[in-house]
Parts: sequence; C-alpha cells; structure tokens
Amino acid sequence: MRFNARRPRERQLPLDMTPMIDIVFQLLIFFLVTAQLSQYSRADLDLPEEAGEKTDAATEAGLIINVLADGTYEIASGAVGIDEIRSLASDLARESEARGETARPLVRADRNAPTSALNLILSTLQKAGIPAVRIATAPGN
Repeated sequence: MRFNARRPRERQLPLDMTPMIDIVFQLLIFFLVTAQLSQYSRADLDLPEEAGEKTDAATEAGLIINVLADGTYEIASGAVGIDEIRSLASDLARESEARGETARPLVRADRNAPTSALNLILSTLQKAGIPAVRIATAPGN
C-alpha cells in the first residue's frame, strides 16, 4: 500500500490584524478622553487636611456636592441652588431605598468656605432623607 505524502495546505484566508489594532486604538482614545473629562468635572478646591477614614472598599457617591470658597454650591452640571440640591437628594434617597442601599453622597467643602454653607447642605441632605454623608478631605500628615 502506498500513501501519498500530503503537502501542508496553505491557509486560504490570511489573518488580518488591522481591525483588531483599530479597535485597540479606539479603546485607548476612549479611556484617555474619559480620564480627562473626569478631571474637568472636579472643582478645584482647597480641601481641609485630615487623615480621614481608612477603608479598603470604595463606595460610589452617587451625588457629589462642592461648596466653593464664596459659599456657592456646585454639582458636576454647574452651579446650583439649595432647592435643586434638595430635590436631587430626595430623588437619590428614594432610588437608594428602592434598591435597599444607603445613599452616602460626598460633600467637598473648600477650607475657606463659610461654615453656614456647609451646615445648610448637611441639614438639607438630612431633611431629604439622606442618613449619612461623607465629607472629602485632603490626606493629612
């Protein structure tokens, strides 16, 4: 019996890497742009220095309120009044209660902001049904 030696078949469809490289570049551009946009959404504040809470697990704030040095309030969408903050906080409290979670918004207050502005925000959040608030600080010595 005689066997014919087979030649290795040539690959009929060449492997084209161009689409994969295009997708990698698009993902790279996407992540760079979103990283830049997240920096613009943060107000430049002089936060008080304090060691703060040492936790391993990061929790999502859901609502970040900035108290500027002149006592005005700012959210990622821009400057807001106390009435808008009250309605946003009550919406957040209802949504988190429906999910069975506890809403803990983040308040970033400038060190030179009037204390009355910070007290007004904290009392407004409490009246809206937010049981706990986190206050942002800069890492201390």
